[in-house]
Amino acid sequence: MRIFVTGGTGLVGMAVVTALLAKGNEVTTLARSEASEAIQRALGATPLPGSLTDPTSWVEKALEHDAIIHAAATFESDMGDVDHNLVSQLLEKAKDLPQERKIPFIYTGGCWLYPESPVIPLTERHVLDPLPEFEWMLDSIEQLHACPNILLTVVHPAQVVSPSRGLIAGYAQDLKANGHITIIGDAETQIPFVQAGDLAELYCRALEHQGDGLLLNATAMKSATARETATLVAQTLNLPLEISVQSVRDAQEERGNWVAGYARSQRMEADRARDLLGWEPEYTTIEELVANSLQDMM
Repeated sequence: MRIFVTGGTGLVGMAVVTALLAKGNEVTTLARSEASEAIQRALGATPLPGSLTDPTSWVEKALEHDAIIHAAATFESDMGDVDHNLVSQLLEKAKDLPQERKIPFIYTGGCWLYPESPVIPLTERHVLDPLPEFEWMLDSIEQLHACPNILLTVVHPAQVVSPSRGLIAGYAQDLKANGHITIIGDAETQIPFVQAGDLAELYCRALEHQGDGLLLNATAMKSATARETATLVAQTLNLPLEISVQSVRDAQEERGNWVAGYARSQRMEADRARDLLGWEPEYTTIEELVANSLQDMM
């Protein structure tokens, strides 16, 4: 298949590109800079110059592919407007497609579109209650699902981690640099996790399935607390554990309102992905996820 991917240098997108190429697919990636182009070429993908903020030059080319994976967001204050503009332009161009043309499209949502649920694990049957900063995703998803030429799958990943990237690696970097691990909100916050390579395998399986209106949670484990995760990070690095709890308000002033998600206590299940697509993540315990995330940081 010829597959177009946004966010190809991001935590999710790079893992997806790697997995797709390993399965023999041809992958085109949106590249906003020469540095991004170099990274994608090194992986074996074909970069297409362009940006999320100005999709006019590339959405038509994206629709020429056999499938599209949208795994990018700006994480700026206008990220909702950026995504709406992208989706609107894509759907406008899709009106010119033949009626019989169907394009599998995977849209990346996230666990922060679900409400707090620190006791009962979240399933796809739960009513969504997004973090306000990501409420715009619901509109984008609705518009894409209404397009007759798009076979939409929405994936809601848990906290995505990989070697040297993601929340666990961030804890390690914080501890090594500052002598403490900063946790936003509450050290007892429940956090579901998934390893990026495992998540990418789910994306590949979802593309093969070509479902329409399919919703999939993606988590390797129900949850671990922030304190438990931080403790394992310190033990793995053989450093004394010191936890600093930062208020949500202070974190938002420092990094943006969206970081309130880190304080959203959630447990999560991915039974549908396992039962329907046979997805079996390799890293299924917090111990395995910490070891994988820190393998290059010892």
